[in-house]
Amino acid sequence: MALEKEYQDNIRLWDEKNPTWRHEILTDDGAFEYVRDTFAGSPEIVKAFTTLTDNIMRADFFRYLCLLGDGGVYSDMDTEALRPIETWIPEEYKNRTNAVVGVEYDTFGQGRGMALLDLQLVNWTIMSRANHRLMEIVVKNIIAALNALAQKQGVPLSEIKANFNDVLASTGPVQLTRSTWQYLTEVTGQEFTWERVSGITEPLLVHDVLIMPVTSFGNGQSHSNAGPQTDEAALVHHQFKGSWKTGSHAYKEMQKTEEAS
Repeated sequence: MALEKEYQDNIRLWDEKNPTWRHEILTDDGAFEYVRDTFAGSPEIVKAFTTLTDNIMRADFFRYLCLLGDGGVYSDMDTEALRPIETWIPEEYKNRTNAVVGVEYDTFGQGRGMALLDLQLVNWTIMSRANHRLMEIVVKNIIAALNALAQKQGVPLSEIKANFNDVLASTGPVQLTRSTWQYLTEVTGQEFTWERVSGITEPLLVHDVLIMPVTSFGNGQSHSNAGPQTDEAALVHHQFKGSWKTGSHAYKEMQKTEEAS
């Protein structure tokens, strides 16, 4: 598998900063094999994943499946490791943290604009223990959302034509965000909402989920009070290469809209 030099540099940096970690990169064929083997006892998972034809939805889905199956850290290839993984979790939280997520954007309650949520988590970098309940919820919700979308369109899963918001809400970061709030509501016994997270500048531990401020995974952005890539709080830098766009119906629709405007 030939990779662009920038991706090769990113891989090298992840390996250099995390020499005790095993770094795996899976092709499409490898992902299909992994899902069939790991979730052989869950035919609804295998069917949903292997039937999908939209690249972005399948890539989204797979990150949660590999975390559910094996745990560890998932990070897109267009991410740059700025700090070793061992430094992500503050010492006082290390024995209490089973999942790590980070803020992508925060409206601070000043209006969503084009966004679907007031606050959204990133899904380009996620950390979780294997078989964590949060990942179970995300996967279950994705399957339900995909089936609902197929039913709405009157087509099988393989023929879903998802627009950009459909992708965000069914398999993307909106789904991760809503599922995270669902999990935290379940384990704390109180409704958990985005207001608990808005404006955080330090890692926030809720039950066993560590929520990182925007600068940790979303540094360099021009919104949400995100700090620069050089900030001490920056852990991973996302380059927004958008390799998922190839073969994505949502991107094609977005591209048509941009070209027409």
